[in-house]
Amino acid sequence: MDNRQDASESTSHPGGNPEFWRDELVRAYDHHQSLVSEKKEEVLNNMTRIFRFFCNQHSTADPKVLDVGCGPGTLSTRILDQAPDAVVVGVDVSDQMIAASNRNLVPKYGRRFSGHVSDFNSDDFWIPEIDRKYDFVVSSIALHYLSDQRRIPFFKEVLDHLKANGSFIACIANRSDVREIAEMEAFFRAEFTHQQLEKQRGPQDFGRVVTKCAEEDARANINWRSQQEYLASMRSAGFAKADIVWRLWLKSIFVATR
Repeated sequence: MDNRQDASESTSHPGGNPEFWRDELVRAYDHHQSLVSEKKEEVLNNMTRIFRFFCNQHSTADPKVLDVGCGPGTLSTRILDQAPDAVVVGVDVSDQMIAASNRNLVPKYGRRFSGHVSDFNSDDFWIPEIDRKYDFVVSSIALHYLSDQRRIPFFKEVLDHLKANGSFIACIANRSDVREIAEMEAFFRAEFTHQQLEKQRGPQDFGRVVTKCAEEDARANINWRSQQEYLASMRSAGFAKADIVWRLWLKSIFVATR
C-alpha cells in the first residue's frame, strides 16, 4: 500500500492567500510567531550565521541583500546588525507588512533598508524597485506560499538575480509526503502551540488547538510540499549547488549558491 500523499496535488496548488497577513496578525506578529513557530530564534540565528559565513568566504564587504517575504523586518534587522555596510531590500505581498517593516527599520537604518510590495506568485514580481543583482537572496518562512506553477520559475529568477558567488538562503515550511509522518509533524506543531498557550493562558483543550491550527493553515492556503520537492525544484531551476542544512519538523533551511 502506498502511504504517500496524492500525487495529483503536486501540480494544482495556486499558492498562498495574499490577504492573510493583515490587521491583527500584522500588529501581533511577534506574539503569533511565539505561539506557532518552534525554535524561531534558532532559525534566525542560523540564517545570519550562514550569511556571515559566506560574506567572509567571499570577502563581501558591503553585501546587497533581497529579503523575500520580509514581513515586519525581523530577518532584515539581524542582517543589518551583523553587517554594518549591508543594504537590504525587503519585499512582501502584504502592504501592511511593508508599512510595518519601513516603520520598524528606516528610522534606525535609514537608506540601508527599503521595503516594497510585490507578489512572488506573479510573473511581474520583479518590479523596478527590486530588479537588480544581489549578493544574497534570503527568505524566512515565506516560500511555502509559492504556487506550484511559480515555484521553479521563481527559483530560476532568484538564480538570475544573484551576483557571481551569490547565495540563496531560505527557511521554508514543509511537510513529509508520507502521510503518517506528515500527521506526526502536524501533531508536534500543534503540541508546541498548545504548550505555549498553556504557559500564557493556563489549561487549554488540545483538540481545539489542533482544529485552530488546521483552520489557520486553510485560511493562509499554505502549499505544503516536502523538503525533497523544494530541493529538487531548486536544482531544476539551475542551482547545481543546493542542499538542506538544518531541519525541524515542519521547516528546513536551504542553501543554494551560484
